[in-house]
Amino acid sequence: MKPGFVYAVFLLVALTACGSESGSEGNTVATPVPEVTDEQALTADCDRCHGKDGATSLNGAPFLAGQHRPYLVAAIREYVVGARLHKPMRDSVVALTDAERQVVAEHYARLDTPWKGVTPAQPVTAGRIDRRAAAAGKRIARQCTSCHGGKGVSTRPGVPSLAGLQPDYFKRALRAYLTGERQGAKIMKNFKYSLTERDIDNLAAYFASLKPRKAALSIQGSVKWGRKTAARCVGCHGANGNSINPDIPSLAGQDGRYLKTALQHYRDGARKHAMMQQAVAGFSDKKIANLAAYYSRQKPALPGNGGSGKPGEFDPIADGGRLAASCDGCHGKDGNGGQPGIPRLTGLAPQYLFAAIQAYRDGERDNETMRMFTRTLSDVAIEKVSLFYATREPAENTQRGKGDAAAGEAIAAACSACHGEKGISPDPKVPSLAGQDAAYLVSAIGDYASGERPVEAMTDAVKALDKQAVRDVATWYASLSGARPTVRLPESPASWVMKCDRCHGPGGYGEQPDKPIIAGQLQPYLVKSLIAYRDGMRRHSMMNAMLADISLSEIDALAAHYAWQGWPEKKADNRK
Repeated sequence: MKPGFVYAVFLLVALTACGSESGSEGNTVATPVPEVTDEQALTADCDRCHGKDGATSLNGAPFLAGQHRPYLVAAIREYVVGARLHKPMRDSVVALTDAERQVVAEHYARLDTPWKGVTPAQPVTAGRIDRRAAAAGKRIARQCTSCHGGKGVSTRPGVPSLAGLQPDYFKRALRAYLTGERQGAKIMKNFKYSLTERDIDNLAAYFASLKPRKAALSIQGSVKWGRKTAARCVGCHGANGNSINPDIPSLAGQDGRYLKTALQHYRDGARKHAMMQQAVAGFSDKKIANLAAYYSRQKPALPGNGGSGKPGEFDPIADGGRLAASCDGCHGKDGNGGQPGIPRLTGLAPQYLFAAIQAYRDGERDNETMRMFTRTLSDVAIEKVSLFYATREPAENTQRGKGDAAAGEAIAAACSACHGEKGISPDPKVPSLAGQDAAYLVSAIGDYASGERPVEAMTDAVKALDKQAVRDVATWYASLSGARPTVRLPESPASWVMKCDRCHGPGGYGEQPDKPIIAGQLQPYLVKSLIAYRDGMRRHSMMNAMLADISLSEIDALAAHYAWQGWPEKKADNRK
């Protein structure tokens, strides 16, 4: 889209034309060469990402066909002056003259291509299943129905249902059967040479796409007593046995006899899994039967990571609560503490919690258990969990430290500048320490002192403390009462839509030529743009001010709303 590029195109055309002319001896007919217009040359670079039709997105580029011309001119200028930060775009447009910008904008505004094929991201509860893989898996799964039932719901005692099973777990389990690592079902080894790795992936996608249902087979056992035992299983298998982790299977509605046998095998060492073996060590057959009976009678849900699953429902805090159920095993109900050495999560601001969970997910904090439970969480899901814990009421910490609280108070005076008086932090990105578990604080301070947690300010602050001083200051903070932080609650999508429609028009298709059409625009692009405005990476005084405090949950819902609007049947006349 630079002038030099335009000249090169015309030169190439001229040379091609000369080479095609008939010679004096050959009398051949010249091959017609399509004429390259200025407009085509100027938009050639743009076509690589936006498509020749302006409605073919590559590399996450937005649809441009039919967009308002004045808006497109202004957007190009923003890339040039740095109000929008995107190096490939700036490189493509920086050399354009004002007249050339008008030509490019006019070209895309004039295109009449509908924005079709727009598929906003599916709700997280749908599991984001690859539909092509699921279709291929369906054909392979015909040989599984005799044992695992039609549509993956078992009708044979002791055989597991597969409908809705977490795909990562399914693949790991199937491979274990094929290799002989699991020996409970000898018939499974017969498929060792007939199933390829792709077949396994396709089968996993197919069964994960099926709606799970309770198996019709019953098992003798006490659901009441099984529920009490299941309290220790929530941390891994989720509330009511509906796992949100793709590595860990859901148990809700599973065949009771299969569950009983599997638990017995873990207890007796026939199945090797350290965490499961530890969890059921010493269980009697009766206790195992009660647990299996409880889970077999629970209602199964589609695999996902904590969304409501109901179209139009927006409740990030409730979604966060469903996600956080897997955290209860270690962090206690509502994050109020469960085990010594494990941090309490109530009383912490959502900004701090978000950064901490994200660090575990991305491996910046080294903890294998936390990595396992967070690695599949999206930023939106992490935000929901953070919001949930930040809105819980801190309970009194009953686990006191082993140091001298009075001595710890004197030491903690040096910490108040960052962590606040009485351990209540004034900065949402710095954790409050009031009511925190003392054993956890001792461990964390040790990690800062050794540099295992690389935060220079913390290392400098604690490296001179001896072991007794660390115990004292931890005991002081553990004795204090925590407080719920001030939290901005998310607004409903309807509230945000009302604000956005003022400029962008009803449904996102407005007639103000300097405002972009957003109806039917790609959801990932809308999300990226809204985040850029919120974080100041894209400068626009009105947008920056309005979106300053918007959460990822609100952005996700707002982008989905406009992406689903689709291309209007009748376009505005003034878009040109």
